[in-house]
Amino acid sequence: MNPPEVVEEADLISVTEAENYSLRPGGQARSLVPCEVSGVPGLFLFKRYDEETLAGLDEDALLAMVRWRRELPLHDRATLDRRCAWPVAAVRHDGITGILIRPAPERMFVDLRGRLAPRHLDELTRSPERANALREQYGTRYYEPPYKLAVLGQLLGTVQWLHEQGYAVGDLQLRNAVFTVDPAPAVYLLDCDSCLPVAGRGALPEVDPEQWKLPREAAFTPESDYYKFAWAVVRCLQESAETWSPDEDALARVLPSRHLRLLRQCLDGAPETVDTARWRAAGESWGWLVTPERIYVETDSNLREAWRRGRSAVGEGSRGRYGGIVVMIVVLAAIAVVVAVTWGA
Repeated sequence: MNPPEVVEEADLISVTEAENYSLRPGGQARSLVPCEVSGVPGLFLFKRYDEETLAGLDEDALLAMVRWRRELPLHDRATLDRRCAWPVAAVRHDGITGILIRPAPERMFVDLRGRLAPRHLDELTRSPERANALREQYGTRYYEPPYKLAVLGQLLGTVQWLHEQGYAVGDLQLRNAVFTVDPAPAVYLLDCDSCLPVAGRGALPEVDPEQWKLPREAAFTPESDYYKFAWAVVRCLQESAETWSPDEDALARVLPSRHLRLLRQCLDGAPETVDTARWRAAGESWGWLVTPERIYVETDSNLREAWRRGRSAVGEGSRGRYGGIVVMIVVLAAIAVVVAVTWGA
């Protein structure tokens, strides 16, 4: 059962569950509050827009998104609701003030001292050292490359499904999705009010954070989604949320060359054409890397190579580089000492 297309703020009911969540609004939201709607079962989140977002809001386009979901066949609507925090209704108080969305499944939250905090995809960029340092305070764990790829494969599946429905994701970035690996990798896409019809206009202005900006001025398109997704893969595997430089050696430790070619094609600058079939095959293959017993990677040299728990794709390479630098410094220091002694004599 759905709420009306437009719900009055006065009809929203505060709930005791609000105390269980630790939700920090970001992007366009001034606040994000759990609530119920009178006569409608289930929990919602009221995403109240900030003033800047309201100034640029296209109310007709937002209501079209709400209606589009309602008009989907039941199977497709269930798929959308399982994958995406799509606007279920607009909220009004002397004009539209925000939207209602369904919260992510509870398994995509982490319990921090009795409050549930969302597990965003940017956790996949953390190194073993960083994850261990944050473990006690934030419940962070380290996700090895097979987990990173299996989760990203789920994200890719959602992106491609939306493309097939005629929508571009637009604001595709690691903070705009939450995930779990238990009992299996799964992803829930957030901020879906930034999605827009491929041949139409979106409800919100097309804005990217600095580290996700396109290489040239361009509108949000399926091609721009692939560009951003490719950077998400690179940044998760290289364990740096802001890198702009692919590490070919690190990537080759956990990806076959055919997947590296897909990344390069998209990183060259939101190409006009994307090999969607090869991307789909890549994303599906990443799901096979995680099993209850073992985790694996696929490379050119091995179709199914067991991956050691706790091992990073960049760790050994980084240690090798840093070790080389240390050796060089020691050698140069020794030379300097010899030269000083010689000249001093």
